[in-house]
Parts: sequence; structure tokens; C-alpha cells
Amino acid sequence: MNFKEFIAKLQNLSDTNKKIVLWTIVAILGLIMAYFWINSAINKISQFKAPNLPSFDISETIK
Repeated sequence: MNFKEFIAKLQNLSDTNKKIVLWTIVAILGLIMAYFWINSAINKISQFKAPNLPSFDISETIK
């Protein structure tokens, strides 16, 4: 089946089936984009370094 036949077959579907095909494609693309976004966020978070904050001795102030 070549591309023109495939497009003609899609055009001949009912509106309900066209919507199902559309939302299936949108969902698959959304999952692929979410996968890459989550991987990118994990990499960015793992590259954060802990800030060098000064330490305070508060044991004397509690007494």
C-alpha cells in the first residue's frame, strides 16, 4: 500500500474513527515527548551541586 492509498483509506473512515486515529497519534507523541522531558529533568536535577552553606553551632544557644 503506497502513501496515497493510505491517505485515501484514512479519508474514507467515519468521523468517529478519524478522531480515534487522531487522538491515538497525539497520545503516542505526547508519551514520547514526556519521556524525553522526564529524562532531561532527571539529568538537570542530578547535575545540581549542594551549596556550601556555613555551619552554625547552636548547641550553646539551646541551653
